[in-house]
Amino acid sequence: MVDTPAGLVARCARYALDTLADVTGALIRPVVTAVLDRIDLDAVVARVDVNRVADRVDVERIAARVHVNRIADRVDVDRVIARIDLVGLTREVLREIDLGRIVRDTGGGMTAETVDAIRLLGQRGDRSVNRLADRLLGRAGAPPDTTAEPPPRQAR
Repeated sequence: MVDTPAGLVARCARYALDTLADVTGALIRPVVTAVLDRIDLDAVVARVDVNRVADRVDVERIAARVHVNRIADRVDVDRVIARIDLVGLTREVLREIDLGRIVRDTGGGMTAETVDAIRLLGQRGDRSVNRLADRLLGRAGAPPDTTAEPPPRQAR
């Protein structure tokens, strides 16, 4: 089989690149090994800002992969949860949402609604007693009830 000039050039180029890759690998491996042998990796790692690295960790992605990679079999979730300061965390959450203000606001609204409901029940009871008294006393043509119920209060 006779090579074309372009095929011959392509074969020579592949051979040169393969040879260069072999030579480069043979030279680089020992150099990299010698450099790594001289580096104190503990000192390098000690200089790493772990908090900065942790800020870049995508926890949701890790959590999504836990089941897929069977990491859950190696992680004791109960032990992790036991290390969480739930009381401190709860205090912090309550401090952030100002639970006292929410209870005061909600309680005030509920109190007003309860008072309105009791007032309406009292008015209805008064009307019922008046109608009963009118019937017992034989009052005919008693004036119609003109007391209107107040509109319900708006929630705060």
